[in-house]
Amino acid sequence: MMSSAVVLVTGGSGFLGQHVIKHLQLHSSNLKEIRVLDLVSFRKKLEYKESFPVRSFTGSITNRDLVSEACKGADAVLHIASLVDSTLFPNEKALQEVNIKGTEVVLEACKVNSVPILIYCSSISIYVGHDEVKKGTETTVPIPHKFMFEKYAKTKLKAQNMVLGANGDILKNGKELKTCAILPLAMYGELDINLVYQYVTHVKGTLIPRIPKLGKMEAEIQVSYVGNVAMMFVKALEVMRKEVDIGGEYFYAADDTPLQTLPSLLQPYLDGTGHSFSSWYIPLWLVLILVIIVQIVMAVIRPWKKVNTYFNIEGIRFLNKTFHVTYDKAKRILGYKPMYNLQSSINNSNVYYNSVLNK
Repeated sequence: MMSSAVVLVTGGSGFLGQHVIKHLQLHSSNLKEIRVLDLVSFRKKLEYKESFPVRSFTGSITNRDLVSEACKGADAVLHIASLVDSTLFPNEKALQEVNIKGTEVVLEACKVNSVPILIYCSSISIYVGHDEVKKGTETTVPIPHKFMFEKYAKTKLKAQNMVLGANGDILKNGKELKTCAILPLAMYGELDINLVYQYVTHVKGTLIPRIPKLGKMEAEIQVSYVGNVAMMFVKALEVMRKEVDIGGEYFYAADDTPLQTLPSLLQPYLDGTGHSFSSWYIPLWLVLILVIIVQIVMAVIRPWKKVNTYFNIEGIRFLNKTFHVTYDKAKRILGYKPMYNLQSSINNSNVYYNSVLNK
């Protein structure tokens, strides 16, 4: 039997972090304590029975003293804290500071405090370029020559390389550090503030019942339910605690949510609002021209007012390009299979998105 473990979750107060903690509570065994390190003090936002005590550390992952304190006596770190910025004008300095420097600090703290397991939350963005990918695997999808979300993806790739490259490094106590990475896709579900949330909240404020398509939007979009992604972290931790050698590996965190066009994906969350996507579309070339005009206007304004938007060329292209991968490697090596089927994923999510619409 494995001894009781202390697990630190960085970014545990966020969207994915809250679900990881929930699934650690529900599906882990022999934990002594769950620690959370986040800019925001941890407050439970999901419904579940707590099996293990939670201790909160509040502050930045770039704070060496704080991170080291949180790592003292820990047996594993799930490093989820990250800055995601896919806006028109991404904050490059903050991306470097959080995603790269923050990961360096976490790695250093693991070595100094002899934490033997580090599981890094990377991003599928580091494999998304301008070419289509169908049924991609970890061995068939190359790093693209040009990223779709350049500024963000570069920082995540560098951080992932640092973590996986540190596999086998010697800890202060003379033992080896074991690392791996989980790569979430775009996610939906409770506490989401990204793709589905952005559309739902924008629809809420409009009187136009038909949402125009930006391009044909016929591309197959792949998303994952956040609960399934969270369980992949739990499975990876379980396997590594059993000392199965998966060090230096990375895994795509996909599930069985069907490949769909964006309108089909969003419609279940728009039902009951009186809104749906139009049968017609704005030609992609015209959308891109409009985006360029918006970009120029905002660039002129920014010296006086820091305006920004998610309406950008990369986002429009992403929603009109087929990209999907499999979770075969995680199934084979981690014993992972999605815990939530499509209907339960939609039902769980709908409660949240309806609450957003009714605010």
